[in-house]
Amino acid sequence: MPRLGLWRGSFAVKLASIALIFAVVPVLIYLQLETVETQRNALMLRLAQEQGKLAGEALFPLLEQFSPRNADRIDPVVRRLGEGGMSIKVLFRPAQSNGARNFLLVASAPETGPQQARPAMDRLVESGVLAHLAASCEGRAPLALRLAGIQEGGELLTYLAPHATRLGCWVVLTAQPTGTLPEQVIGRPYWQSPDLQVAASIYLLMAVLVLSIFTDAWGNLRRFQGVARSVVRGEAKVSFVEGNRVPELAEVAAELDSMVATLKRSEGLLRQAAEENAHALKAPLAVISQSLEPLGRAVAPDNVRAVRALDLIGQSVERLDGLVSTIRRTDETIAALIDRPRDRVDASALLNRLGRGYIRMAAERSVGLDMGVAAGLWISGSDEMLEVIAENLLDNAIDFSPPGGRISMDLRQENGMALLRVRDNGPGVPEGELERIFERHVSQRGKAEGGQVEHYGLGLWIVRRNAEAMGGKAWAAGAPGGGLEVSVALPLGD
Repeated sequence: MPRLGLWRGSFAVKLASIALIFAVVPVLIYLQLETVETQRNALMLRLAQEQGKLAGEALFPLLEQFSPRNADRIDPVVRRLGEGGMSIKVLFRPAQSNGARNFLLVASAPETGPQQARPAMDRLVESGVLAHLAASCEGRAPLALRLAGIQEGGELLTYLAPHATRLGCWVVLTAQPTGTLPEQVIGRPYWQSPDLQVAASIYLLMAVLVLSIFTDAWGNLRRFQGVARSVVRGEAKVSFVEGNRVPELAEVAAELDSMVATLKRSEGLLRQAAEENAHALKAPLAVISQSLEPLGRAVAPDNVRAVRALDLIGQSVERLDGLVSTIRRTDETIAALIDRPRDRVDASALLNRLGRGYIRMAAERSVGLDMGVAAGLWISGSDEMLEVIAENLLDNAIDFSPPGGRISMDLRQENGMALLRVRDNGPGVPEGELERIFERHVSQRGKAEGGQVEHYGLGLWIVRRNAEAMGGKAWAAGAPGGGLEVSVALPLGD
């Protein structure tokens, strides 16, 4: 369910869904409109053909009674039938004639002059219409032949009505001007319809505008992500305002830049306060410590209470000095979480150098230290912070290891990270306490593990905070065979 909710809220999923809708909906609408248009066009073509049939039926009685004396009666009737915009041609082939070219143009509406008559007849021959008429007159084809899709001078032939008489074969040819018929009726696809093309253009413009809004917002978020990564890497002269391309997000970008600037100022002020506080506290502590020496010489050895008081003052000064140093390191660690260090550090060389010093220190406690540091591993972070991590881990391991025990420190590359691992064979930590040992002021030292020395329970807390400040992480687990194993993963340097 959480993953489903994440997908529902995904910007990319919504953008893809909108693009799919914009692609599918017009196809569905087009198919429906094309079906309706096809049915409408078929009805209109049928109507045009019925009009042609009626025109032929109206002229057939005159053609039956045709003679040179009443020939002038045909033209008025043809013109009257063609007043609705229909084109009519009355053709005649004498009984003794055969072939398609023997037809004569007797009457037409609109009226065709002598100069246009011959080209009109030639077009009918070339289109094959007269060949069909000749076959109909000779009884080898239906007397009524519908030929849709044959164009004649900007007209669509819709009906042919042959009629045989004793004098010859008469043909009433009706056609509709292509400008009065839908595009599909005259043989053009529906998608070439001007109305549909205008609607498609408007829809496409709307789709482009809507998708551009989403893509611009998404692209701007990706640019903000890149700027944020640059800020984390500490690159100079990066700004959310400069990376913004959407005017409506200008105020958001400005606020993000202000927030980054505030964090950097806070980091600087925190470091400065840590330095100043430490200096302000250490100065009087140093004066007190220096003043104890002449006081110790001035106090008589038999004055037990005075000697005891001076010892307590000395111990308290040492404790305060350690506490000030710890607080300073804590403040610097917190500041590092705000402004992540991004130097390129030779981790292999640093840990080898540090390990050699700890080998001698461990030997003084009768503890062995095994080194397994891979060569040539560089990390992105801070050499000082890495050194603090290693020191705290080694100090803990030595403190908890029994005499004759062994600890190990390994560094290797794993899963694209530099993995530092310190293992001891001490008493270990219960599984339920593995996370808690990284909290502040948590210490499980007893007297056998250096409990007589003042500890503030900040070592592993600083280890994890330093690791996170450098873009890594730290965790603990039980060591095989007993003991504790603490691992720190740090990003590799470019």
